Amino acid sequence: MNVKVIKTASAAMGALLLPMLPGMAAALAFQVYRPWFWAEFALLALAARGRPLWFAAGLALLWLADFLFAFAQINLSSDYGDAAELLSFLPYANTGWILAGIVGLVALAAWGWLCVWLHRMGSPGRFMLMWSLAIVGVAVVVPRFDGFDHAEDKLYGIRQAKLAGSWLLDSRLMRQSMAFYEEGYAPDVGMFRPIAPKQSAMSRLGELGQGAAMPDKLLLIVVESWGLAHGEAENQFWRDLWRAPGLRQLDAGTVHSLGSTLQGEFRELCGMLPQTLRIDDVPHAEDCLPSRLRAQGWQTQAFHGASPRMYKRSSWYPQVGFEHLYFLPELMVGGKLCANVPGTCDHSIAERVVQTLREPGRQFSYWMTLNSHTPYKLADLSSPDVPNHVCPVLQLAGARCAHAALLYDFMRSLKVALLHKPVPGLRIVLVGDHEPKFFDADSRDAFVEGQVPYLVIGVD
Repeated sequence: MNVKVIKTASAAMGALLLPMLPGMAAALAFQVYRPWFWAEFALLALAARGRPLWFAAGLALLWLADFLFAFAQINLSSDYGDAAELLSFLPYANTGWILAGIVGLVALAAWGWLCVWLHRMGSPGRFMLMWSLAIVGVAVVVPRFDGFDHAEDKLYGIRQAKLAGSWLLDSRLMRQSMAFYEEGYAPDVGMFRPIAPKQSAMSRLGELGQGAAMPDKLLLIVVESWGLAHGEAENQFWRDLWRAPGLRQLDAGTVHSLGSTLQGEFRELCGMLPQTLRIDDVPHAEDCLPSRLRAQGWQTQAFHGASPRMYKRSSWYPQVGFEHLYFLPELMVGGKLCANVPGTCDHSIAERVVQTLREPGRQFSYWMTLNSHTPYKLADLSSPDVPNHVCPVLQLAGARCAHAALLYDFMRSLKVALLHKPVPGLRIVLVGDHEPKFFDADSRDAFVEGQVPYLVIGVD
């Protein structure tokens, strides 16, 4: 076999295999299901032989499809169109994320150019067909490959990993293939599924509003990226932080978490999980906690430091029963703008939140925190010495230290506000939305997957 034939055969193999590598790398990084080989890539290579522009256009479309397939699993979305919703967040995105996205697109374009170049070298000869048949043969002989198989409790994982598959067929059959959808698929955008009893921190408080046990002041805080650590010393650190005269720890434990921040919010407020990021109408909104309390004469208010457009909170917060809303425009008066997700820093919101609970009558305040969202920025701390109070104690460094320092800064600011002018009888529920997201495996593995802690604090 001469050198030219060897080069043509190698280029044909590269034109078949290299286009699949970005999707495989993403599947491994994010731990989502994807077969090692998509049939559509092989079909594109065969159909576009000798037509590099066709191949380039088809490759771009298949990469977009590959991205949407992974996106649907990561965000537990019932509609790929939810990805477009994220485009509206660009004006509020961290500049580091935007730069990383630009770099990623440039790298992907360079990889695409390499794939097109190999396609030109390897076509229109017989080797494209030969390697395609070889892949099909291997897929028939070895139908399964455990490289993308994940734990049973990872609800957006798959029960059986396949060596080869079809993006189109797997998308249509997602109801059967994805465990999340097996447990309750909703075909329409905006649909929700209920969670099991006692699967939220708020449900652990019993039937709210029934009997004398219900306090007149209630504060629910869903804490961004507060996860359950494998190391018990770290979990104990957060519990010990709330030991102070005038404060009583009434309960502590863990609840199951699933998906993104939006799922964490609805888990606690409404006892159900959305299967979309585009929240238009909330079903049975009258059964959500704020609605039930408001019907009983409570004042209800919600706080979030980011823009009201994020996840359409300005639309669905009132639907679930919040009468008063405080977002970035309202909270920036006297507040500090933070750098990570542009919004008002948590440490400058705490006093505002507590102040609403000091008002007469029955008060329910809800706070979705912001600054402990990845990537974790030390610049968002109230003081540069904050890490000294937590990182040496827990022996943390790098991103793990920054994440813990942001959580500490928020909790300390809230504790100071509570002790400065106590609200007797106040009950506080703090609960994580999901485990923290890190770019390195060691940091991710430090936390229990699918579990978040909660604390219930009483004020004397």
